[in-house]
Amino acid sequence: MPTPDLSTSPRAVWRLTWPQMLMMYLVFFMGFITVWVAGQISAEVQAALGMVTQCAIFLMVVIMAVSSGATAAVSQSLGALKMRRAQRYVGTTVLGSLGLGLLVAVGGWFFGDGILRLLMVPESILPIARELWQVTMLALPAQYIYSATGVMFRATRQVLPPLWVAALVCVVNLLACLGFGLGWFGLPAFGYMGLVWANLGAQCLGAVCNCLLLAHSGYLQRRSLPSPRWLKAGLPYLLRVALPAGAAQIVWQSGYLTLFVLVASLPLDSVNALAGLTAGLRVEALLFLPGMAFNMTVAVLVGNSLGAGKPQEAKRVALNMVGLAALAMSLVAALLWPFRREIAELLSQEPGTQAQIVSYLTYNLLSTPFSIASTVMGGIMVGAGATQYNLMVYGGTFWLVRLPLGWLLGHILWGTASGVFAAMLFSQCLQTCIMLYVVLCRDWARFAMKRRGRHHAERKPA
Repeated sequence: MPTPDLSTSPRAVWRLTWPQMLMMYLVFFMGFITVWVAGQISAEVQAALGMVTQCAIFLMVVIMAVSSGATAAVSQSLGALKMRRAQRYVGTTVLGSLGLGLLVAVGGWFFGDGILRLLMVPESILPIARELWQVTMLALPAQYIYSATGVMFRATRQVLPPLWVAALVCVVNLLACLGFGLGWFGLPAFGYMGLVWANLGAQCLGAVCNCLLLAHSGYLQRRSLPSPRWLKAGLPYLLRVALPAGAAQIVWQSGYLTLFVLVASLPLDSVNALAGLTAGLRVEALLFLPGMAFNMTVAVLVGNSLGAGKPQEAKRVALNMVGLAALAMSLVAALLWPFRREIAELLSQEPGTQAQIVSYLTYNLLSTPFSIASTVMGGIMVGAGATQYNLMVYGGTFWLVRLPLGWLLGHILWGTASGVFAAMLFSQCLQTCIMLYVVLCRDWARFAMKRRGRHHAERKPA
């Protein structure tokens, strides 16, 4: 297992970022194709898929939390040149993701009807949503492993192997969605069920390939398996980062589910508004997913720098990444702005849904500089292990600003989905301002693992 390159030079940053950015575009393309195929079937299918997908993302909060803790622990361990400790954290994360994925999937399967009704899924699309949900739960364990192993590759600065796997998964998913969803290539058309079965197969393929490549790299071996003694020493830091990160994800994703409920319960045109929100989120992903690539890159760089005992370098790299990401994605948003109508027509054949997509894009393209900057600053906190700030800032602005304002504008004053979309823009601007204050003025570096003495995982690195 070679010693990783821990440089923070512009060239090293670019080598770490571009494969992740390309991989995020592949993820976007997969989601885009799924929504496009759903839109070719009907607006009801597109709306049901949006609800189920958002619910499934909410159930991913467990692995997102564990991955946040593992990113901090692995990147800081490598920065301190504690190779064996990094191995043990990788093994712990992969095994834990399998167990947690099975546990969450079983719970989701048995309580699926209650979850969908709690979210006020319209009766007209409830049967479709129920069928989509069941297959989505079958895919969840593989999705957990695929997600966790991808994070471990990035935390160890191995960004090319998961890129090739993502490309393979994307191609398989594309062919399966078009073939089994719409009947292309002479395959049987299973409609919306073909979409979710295609996703299940793609997630299983990605999980298997990532595990094999991680084992080949030396990070996932028999010696990577943690002993009970090591877990007692190493788990506390992982949990100290993961628990606030998990709480932040729960608050954030439950907020998005509530946002879907706000849209689904609008007094006018709720099904078209729900389909428009689903499609609009996919277009927004064109900007947000590359932002997540910057988020993950800065988490690793900050973790490496703090692990090496260089907090000033960590802050310098962090601020540079925030500015670069916000500028780059704002330029992309400006290029998309004149083509909102054409994008809407591409995503849906329903005029009502097209109008809602245009409305969503109007507000959310304007929020791009703020949403991207905020996303990258969240990655800074993950790399430092300071996930408490993400919980307080993201959770506070979502539940205390976005949702109440969305209800006021969408249900009381305007009566349309545009009120909800406007509330999203306002809360994003406020969230970014608060996060910038945290990065500039708070001592977030103190949450990193100590280099000597006080932390058990440091005293027992192997």
